[in-house]
Amino acid sequence: MAKRKAKARAAAPMSPDEAGLVAFVQANPDDTTARAALADWLDEHDRPLDAAKQRDAAGLSEVYYKLRRKSDGLFSEGREQSRGTGIDIVYRWSTKGKSWRRLEDLRAHLAALRPWNRTYGGRGKAGTPWTDLEVVVVEVRAVVLAHLPIAFGKPGQDRGTKSIVIGEPTG
Repeated sequence: MAKRKAKARAAAPMSPDEAGLVAFVQANPDDTTARAALADWLDEHDRPLDAAKQRDAAGLSEVYYKLRRKSDGLFSEGREQSRGTGIDIVYRWSTKGKSWRRLEDLRAHLAALRPWNRTYGGRGKAGTPWTDLEVVVVEVRAVVLAHLPIAFGKPGQDRGTKSIVIGEPTG
């Protein structure tokens, strides 16, 4: 049986605005402001995944990939060896699940599961059908909520150590 080649998706032509932003980011890959501007432009043009990836590259957020079962909304905890024999592989599902930082790592996890089987995490009815799985992309943005002052107290009675006080936010 011949393997099917994946069809390359034809990229939509870039607008002059996008082309200019992309060229600037490529020329200045460490420029956080340029990546943020490109991310804003991508958001405004209904491309939230590309925008999240730009914010991730700029260090403004982090993007994670999770494997979710559509039928109940639970996330895969990945594979782990059974505690009993150390040979059996156990697949658990939870509301939190495992997060993969790179999509390539999630792909490798799935490829190691023998995708020609009809289910994820087991054979036959023991596993989850591949059609019941989806990848969820989660973006965690870094947002400064408050600045808390740090103060050092006088040396205490216990071995001359100083106390550290972190102030509570007011208002």
